[in-house]
Amino acid sequence: MDTPDLQPFAKQPLGGIDRRAMVQRLSSEGPKVAAGDLERARAALRPVGVALPDDHVVLLLGGSGGILRSVAIQLLFGEGVAVHAVHYDSEKLQVGYHHARALTAAAAEAGVGCAFYNHDATRPEVIAQVVADLAARYRVAHLVNGIAAGATKRFVEHGPTRVRELDVAFDPVRQTPDFSSWSNLRKIGLAEVEVATEGDIERTYRYMGRSTAPWAEALAAAGLLKRGESLVAFTDYEYEPDDPVYAHGPLCRAKVLQRESLAEIKARLGVRTARLCYPAVNTTALGAIPGGILMFAGTAQILRERGQYAGLPSLARDTAPVFALDHPGGDLRLDLAFQEVLPEFHRRKALLTPHNLRENFPLVFEHEGL
Repeated sequence: MDTPDLQPFAKQPLGGIDRRAMVQRLSSEGPKVAAGDLERARAALRPVGVALPDDHVVLLLGGSGGILRSVAIQLLFGEGVAVHAVHYDSEKLQVGYHHARALTAAAAEAGVGCAFYNHDATRPEVIAQVVADLAARYRVAHLVNGIAAGATKRFVEHGPTRVRELDVAFDPVRQTPDFSSWSNLRKIGLAEVEVATEGDIERTYRYMGRSTAPWAEALAAAGLLKRGESLVAFTDYEYEPDDPVYAHGPLCRAKVLQRESLAEIKARLGVRTARLCYPAVNTTALGAIPGGILMFAGTAQILRERGQYAGLPSLARDTAPVFALDHPGGDLRLDLAFQEVLPEFHRRKALLTPHNLRENFPLVFEHEGL
């Protein structure tokens, strides 16, 4: 039962950052921050020995600032694998644009194939353009779909609800919850979860449920998906069946649609397929989900206590072997430790109050590597 001192609040986009100030900060600091973040990530890289032929390319959909960006860094600079990416970001409003420019510039300097298409990955003309470009340069493609553009709402039959959530200020340039200072933790409260409209639902299915198959079809028609050689995968999340947001709205159905699509692609095209299952990580997308910031902070605290925490670079490094030609595919479960701590997370979550936050997150706030 929720305590009386937990007040309801509406989650604001990017933690309520002032839009005009954010635009100014992105313009002045975005390129420098993106270049600096990439430099630090490259300095910490540990190659895992994924050796793909020079005529292979990995095509990423989405993930401009999350796990797939880290996977791209690992593949490009740790393994020397060509990477092309399609994700739609505003230069004025989203840091993903600056991350993409930093990546492509660094890859060109390193002599590794890399291209970024700043377009809607569900549009047929975009698919046709990118596939034609790939066919002119490569013999084999591997496809990973990490698009995150869904409605963090509930189906009408479940109605609106409220969930426990931390109100944390976002980094105005990186656009992720900022755990670098305790001053960024504003409160714990009850975040409002709205009901999805038909438009919300269809958009979620379009981007997160049905977006893999058109790319697989086009790549196969161009001869880029090779039986027994190419990999087709998508980033998945093993949501809890009673999750009040994920399991009771279009996000869950979108994941089911992707899983069904992947099975059909494997059966019909004969390619290797994989579900890349990740824990809750500190990204812009997770920060938009009611309850997502609390889930990340709470599970990160417990995982750090147990010495099991894995940040984005570690998760990317553990993902890279799935691209090796002798990897069988299947479920890549990088979320097992996360799943194991969920009961303890829920126990602690029920005991949180505005008065005991500091004692519950000592290994999260003011710690690097999140």
